Amino acid sequence: MSSNKRVVKFRKRRSANIGIIVFLIMFIYISINVYIYFTKEHISIYEVKKGSTAEDNLITGLILRDETFVYSDKAGYISYFQKEGSRVSKNASLFSIDDNSQILDYITNSENPITLSKENNAEIKYEIQSFQKSFSDDNFIAVYEFKENAQSTVLDLLNQTMIDHGQEVQEETGYTYTYDVFQSKASGIISYYADSFEAVTQDNVSQDSFASDSYERTSLRTTEMVTQNSPVCKLITSELWSIILPLTPDQYEKLVGKEQVSFTILKDDFKTSSNLILIKKGTDYYAKLSLEKLLSNYLEDRYLDIELDFGTVEGLKIPKSSIIEKDFYLVPIKYFTKGANSDNDGLTVETYDKKDGTVSYSFIPTDIYDQDDTYGYVDAKQFSIATSIKLPDSADSYKLTKMDKLIGVYNVNMGYAVFKRIEILYDNEEYCIVKEDTSRGLSVYDHIALDGTTAVEQKIIY
Repeated sequence: MSSNKRVVKFRKRRSANIGIIVFLIMFIYISINVYIYFTKEHISIYEVKKGSTAEDNLITGLILRDETFVYSDKAGYISYFQKEGSRVSKNASLFSIDDNSQILDYITNSENPITLSKENNAEIKYEIQSFQKSFSDDNFIAVYEFKENAQSTVLDLLNQTMIDHGQEVQEETGYTYTYDVFQSKASGIISYYADSFEAVTQDNVSQDSFASDSYERTSLRTTEMVTQNSPVCKLITSELWSIILPLTPDQYEKLVGKEQVSFTILKDDFKTSSNLILIKKGTDYYAKLSLEKLLSNYLEDRYLDIELDFGTVEGLKIPKSSIIEKDFYLVPIKYFTKGANSDNDGLTVETYDKKDGTVSYSFIPTDIYDQDDTYGYVDAKQFSIATSIKLPDSADSYKLTKMDKLIGVYNVNMGYAVFKRIEILYDNEEYCIVKEDTSRGLSVYDHIALDGTTAVEQKIIY
């Protein structure tokens, strides 16, 4: 008996791969979010901080004095009798000029060291300590100032040695020590540097005069031979001095009409006041502060950082780009009420059904953005124009038609934009100082939209 064996093949059922499906869903979700992230407009955030108008009052001023150069009447080697900043009377000995440098060379090349007195030692220590306290990587010019001061101290020591021991060296060596002594033609204060600002006055000052970054000065003291008619030192002949300040138009307007002004010299935090003269040259504005004291305190300075006292305004500092205007309905205060089972303020809206003529009332929670004794400010976007609202416990009604604007910013602390009104105390081209602790306003460390025009109220921004 034969039998036919037939093999029947069944098609294998395909089962779904759950892992692949989950992966595809996640891939699509991530792709959509990446697309949305790169195509939507991003909002830059600014953190509110305290600020004041003092930053606008910081001005670098130029010092002007009555400065006269003293010149050598002949060529030779100079020995100085006076220290930097010394006050001298008329006919006081300023310096001597020797025809040769034999005794100077002997003293400087001698194996016998120059002895430092306690005063000399204290002066050198003071210069080093002052340099250490004031030096910073951002103010490298202090290195050159320290170098000049150190050289000045050494020259003082060398000149004193020449005066004290010159005659002894002459007797010991037989060198000729012939010199002429030159006297002061007027009383004043000695200075040993030149910087090309000696002839600047309020009449010829310009904006270029305030380029302190390129400021250079030259020491007049030297051990080298000087030629005839060379400047040897300067004599400041008056205790009166002045500070010229370059002003912005806004600063100029704030000072118009004032005869005196208070200010602080930031170098030593010295607060004082002085007579004020305003100067206008074309489109340039200046202020002249005249002083009669403390000249010697700033003898080595040509520029001083000044903080003018305009009446500093303090508050919260925000960029002007954050500020927007928003429309609001003016709603009489008496129309606001509390909703059922709620402590939220709101309005009772009156709705008229045209079909059957019935009137219905509904409570709508409403934020009050500002208020005075008469009106509360309600977002104009929340209600249609001429919406009728009902007075609680009365038959009176009021139509929302009266409008006004408020200025403010968008607060984004909660991840979505919320309008907060502001009261501006001061503003310039870049930022505003706004009142702190205003009702329904901003607080320090709040986060706001840097550009108020990019935010949409109540829209999630993250």
